[in-house]
Amino acid sequence: MNLHLRSILSSKENRDLNRGFVLAVSLITLFFACLPLFTVNCIQGHDIDYHLLRIEALKTGILNGLPFLRVNMLFFGGEGYASSLFYPDFLLYIPALLRAAGVGINLSFHIFVGFCIIAAFVSMYLSVYYITERSTSALIAATAYTLCQYHIDDIYTRAAVGEYTAFIFLPLIAAGLFDLSERDFKKPWLLIAGMSGVLLCHTLSTVFCIILCICYVLIHIKDLIGKPVKLFILMAAALLTLLLTAFYWLPFVEQIRSTEFKYKIAKFDVGYEKLLIREIFENKVGRMGIALIILLFAALLIRHAGDRIVRFADFMLAAGMIFMLCTTGFFPWKRLERYVMSVQFPWRLFIMASLLFSVAAGIYIEKAAGERKKLAVIAVLALMTVSAVCNINRTEEGYYSYSDDYYDMTEYTCTVIGGEWLPLTVEKRGKLGKFSGYAFDDKGEKREVGRRKNTLTVNAAGSEYLDVPFVYYTGYTAVDEKGQRLIIDGSGDNGRIRVYTSGAESVYVYYAGTPLQKAADIISLLTLIVTAVLVILRNKHYSGRREGH
Repeated sequence: MNLHLRSILSSKENRDLNRGFVLAVSLITLFFACLPLFTVNCIQGHDIDYHLLRIEALKTGILNGLPFLRVNMLFFGGEGYASSLFYPDFLLYIPALLRAAGVGINLSFHIFVGFCIIAAFVSMYLSVYYITERSTSALIAATAYTLCQYHIDDIYTRAAVGEYTAFIFLPLIAAGLFDLSERDFKKPWLLIAGMSGVLLCHTLSTVFCIILCICYVLIHIKDLIGKPVKLFILMAAALLTLLLTAFYWLPFVEQIRSTEFKYKIAKFDVGYEKLLIREIFENKVGRMGIALIILLFAALLIRHAGDRIVRFADFMLAAGMIFMLCTTGFFPWKRLERYVMSVQFPWRLFIMASLLFSVAAGIYIEKAAGERKKLAVIAVLALMTVSAVCNINRTEEGYYSYSDDYYDMTEYTCTVIGGEWLPLTVEKRGKLGKFSGYAFDDKGEKREVGRRKNTLTVNAAGSEYLDVPFVYYTGYTAVDEKGQRLIIDGSGDNGRIRVYTSGAESVYVYYAGTPLQKAADIISLLTLIVTAVLVILRNKHYSGRREGH
């Protein structure tokens, strides 16, 4: 697969769709997908406040020389929240760096959203082109995927940043699965990049992708067993994915094993949220809609039963139907509620259906179109544009202009949606941030604290212990004025860190991380370096062989 877009658009196989036509359709698709971004105010959405706060927290860390701090110092007026431990920040560094460079909140977020939309389109185009080697199917799939109802609602109604960033990497997984079964797994990096990218965007979508991959492998297990080299490469790819992303998931696992968090006691009636079959097709938030599904009727015109690409589309269609139907009572949500509660909304599975149906539609329509490829593309563009415009017009979220000092106000730094990653010891969430400028000693008296970057300083004279204004997470460290380590735990009032002073005159508390966190960072960095070196050496080897001939 030649991933250079210019080469793809101008290759001989694509004379049915000339370069200008592909570019025009791409620009029209992206224009309508990005249309609400052309405003000086910020788009709104259900979770927008939290995600903007995440970006501002990263910006604060960057400006303080601590860009990868896992417990973000901005939250709760400085008391901190481990957002970066539990929610991947991989792509959020784009708007955070723009903010650190002085770009306004509204513009930096819109640039980021625009980037995500364009990247998802390009990713789907290149992935389906790799599968089919046809620009018609690639363009149809990319158009359908970018403008489909669930994607548009994720962006403009739900502000589900994790999900719509995952949209960028999902197509690579589809291409990787095709490569596994039909191309002798010559490009394992497709699966590696896809799975790593999704994991570093949205943890729950990763679980869905793992289920998809397991099912695909089981279907092709006979072929894999018969080709042990391919099976070995698959296992190596899985291991490499784990090593590359160790810096995220290892600290995540360590933290949830060391502390009890509110997500464990959160009750969500996931069974109540399941859909009726007719609701799948509605033009509402958390629905699939009808436009993308209409495109799949092209499958009825296909007669190439022996075509391996059509067989792959058949798998995509079947898997998409299963994911779609699992949003309804066909899946026993109520019976399995204790195991699937973290899904919250069964209709989250539409993210997978959107991927699978888009790939299938691109393949089916290209096969059915015959010589009328341009007409087919125009029809798909028209249908999906009408769908997207209707979805955008339906949203009532509106716009808001965030001032650049918006998150300087403490009350706006407390927006953490459900607060699932607050320790259970935080009994009064509304109290967080209100006394972030004070520590309390063993007599209950207030003591003013000083803050510099990630470090909190307080006078400890005459106290046995101090409850300092940091929410407790594993990885905090406290020292006295001589640099001697002090004992701390999470037994402070309302989840605060309690520092046992041991006669110290002053105490200094900061988030230093854990040995496992540092080891995980080293593992991922070394894996990335070694992989890059091996790829460079491999490319030089093959380049030298070609020149020799």
